[in-house]
Amino acid sequence: MKPAALALLIAAACLCAVRFSAAQTAPTPVPTAGALVVPVTAPTLTPAPSATPFTAASCADAITGLYLAATEACIGRPAGTLCNGGAPLQAEPAGPLSASLGSPGALVEAALVDAFASAPFTPENGVAGIAYLRPPDPMLYTAFVLGDVRLRDVSPPEFPAWTAMTLDTSPQHPACPSAPAPLVVFQTPVGYGVRIVINAISLYLNGTAVVRTDAGATRFVLLGGAASALAGGQETPFNVGEQVDVAHAPDDITTPVGLPSSPRPYDPALVADVPIALFERPILAPQPGYVMTQGAVNMRTAPSTDAAVVLQVPAGEILSVLGSNPEQSWLHVRRDSGETGWMYAELLARNLGTITAIYSQTPLPPQRLGVLGTQARVIAAGVALRTGPDQIFPAIAALQEGAPVTLIARSPYSPWMKIDAGGVTGWVAILALQTQAYLDALPLDYQAPGLPTPTVPPGSFGNAFPDPNLPGN
Repeated sequence: MKPAALALLIAAACLCAVRFSAAQTAPTPVPTAGALVVPVTAPTLTPAPSATPFTAASCADAITGLYLAATEACIGRPAGTLCNGGAPLQAEPAGPLSASLGSPGALVEAALVDAFASAPFTPENGVAGIAYLRPPDPMLYTAFVLGDVRLRDVSPPEFPAWTAMTLDTSPQHPACPSAPAPLVVFQTPVGYGVRIVINAISLYLNGTAVVRTDAGATRFVLLGGAASALAGGQETPFNVGEQVDVAHAPDDITTPVGLPSSPRPYDPALVADVPIALFERPILAPQPGYVMTQGAVNMRTAPSTDAAVVLQVPAGEILSVLGSNPEQSWLHVRRDSGETGWMYAELLARNLGTITAIYSQTPLPPQRLGVLGTQARVIAAGVALRTGPDQIFPAIAALQEGAPVTLIARSPYSPWMKIDAGGVTGWVAILALQTQAYLDALPLDYQAPGLPTPTVPPGSFGNAFPDPNLPGN
């Protein structure tokens, strides 16, 4: 697509980020020192001995090690950067910039990168292409790149870097059955919506989407939030759990040749084995399709009418489905705001594919790998460690700013965490902690002290009826 036409597409689609939260950390500058080095694929783990067959189990172990290395290298890094989470990235411009992306954890300024390619997954050699592209303000999104993928910034000069791009994922699936197919996960922060042009298709995204290409189309799968795809003058919204495809010309991913397809429950093969623990903001991958409340419906803690009610969801709300009980009479669902629970299936309008996640006990989502899944730091001096998950409970210690703590559990009724602070266990408000852990993956402590019942003063309204203080009573 010519630059003028691309600029027109971007402007017509109002390609600007909608921001509702504070500015992000400033990007890290590109290293410029050092000799010109063209990086070669180098293992990040010790390869399996050639005499030992590379089994499915050893493959899974190798993948876990690669993911742990990527977690430690790139989770929590600043906006405005490209971070290498695995094998060396091949980047343009060549020279010092490309050479500086040769090791896990290497950062360069995203706006200075014209293009980059990540390596195929070959865990038998200890190699995996993993990268995190975090463009600067106002294009606040993360592109999480997995496997054999090529990205090129084609934004016109008058637009921010990585507003428009070409994206090409290899059709070759890794030999390791535990490895995901090559793909890119786009994710916006909570409260942000952004428009990005991908292969001349305008994608509006407020949430999490997977993008893959093949010989015939660019394919979009929405894992959470809201999205729409604009091509050929038609904009097609799609819901969580749905897929939309846009066909392209043969051997030319940059030229759409049709309108966006009608939304449908997504093909599970497109997101198989995607490591959600490595997302910038982990979420549970939904089952294909979605449900909608037809009236006010109770969301419960378990698949039973005897279970406690988490909240009541109003009519007309769309929810993703995480799984079902064995009878499929109850569905485990998630609201767009993040709350999860169980709903009686007959009370919901359903547009679902095949549900493969079947369970009776509510599972915890995957946690961050390594210490990031359990560690946090106190963000201010004098934070009170309390006996229960609320300010009304007595303080047992005052924590120092920057003190490391271990996360144990969540409160079932308040935004507080149970922690271990140097051998002393207690409760701290979530806002007092800085962590990269996925808090929803921590267990709920149903043994947490409950809030005491308020004492009603004698003679007050509520202690006697009618109110004796009102005239005529």
